[in-house]
Amino acid sequence: MKFFFSLILISLRSSLRMRGLFLFEFFLMIFNNFLFFSLWWLFFDQFTEINGWDVQDMTALFLIGTGGYGIMLVFFGGVKYLCRMIINGELDIFLTCPRSPLLHILGSRCVAKGWGDLITAFILIFIGGFREPISIFLLLSSMILASLVFTAVGVITHSMAFWLGPIEHLAKQYCDAVAILTMYPPNIYTGMLKIMIFTCLPAGVIGYLPVELLKHFTVLKFVATWLASLPFLGVAMMVFNLGLKRYESGNQFLIH
Repeated sequence: MKFFFSLILISLRSSLRMRGLFLFEFFLMIFNNFLFFSLWWLFFDQFTEINGWDVQDMTALFLIGTGGYGIMLVFFGGVKYLCRMIINGELDIFLTCPRSPLLHILGSRCVAKGWGDLITAFILIFIGGFREPISIFLLLSSMILASLVFTAVGVITHSMAFWLGPIEHLAKQYCDAVAILTMYPPNIYTGMLKIMIFTCLPAGVIGYLPVELLKHFTVLKFVATWLASLPFLGVAMMVFNLGLKRYESGNQFLIH
């Protein structure tokens, strides 16, 4: 962990070198987030609830998803570049270090706009009227949980490049789809789609379970919510390690 946080500090300093770009992405992301959230606020101003969910529940869902995605970009930003590293044969430097290659890759980048997502989440905690210590604790822990699931999905998807070659665009679209689904109340989905948002598109694990925990807290539900993330983390490590066995030093995928 000491190595990881030192790596994060270096990545953060690197992202701050271009302060103009950093501030632009930071404020643009905050503006974009609140523009999107204002649409939900207007919706709930006309319609009181959606299948039992009111505007405060939607605020919690939005800030958990936004905050979790922000944590991923700040602390595990390297996942966004994993596919490119595999395709271009850039993993050599990580494989020669006496640390976990995956942890090193994840902490090697800090994406500036992630700070905008994080600030958005903290502002929404205040706007949403979450004042009780237990509520704040559950929201913060849920953001951490969301970041782990977002990261796991990213690792799984981008690691497919070990087998499928240059799929960076497809991997990005898939991860973006998960992030977008997180911003909608999961109880609007039915049938097979509802099963998908708790498995291959785990928006339900990221958002729905934490919000339900916030509404009806029990220790058992808290533990179960965290345990729900373990399969994704386990699969992510397994897929990456299996793919790593196919990797050759300096290897590049070429399209003929």
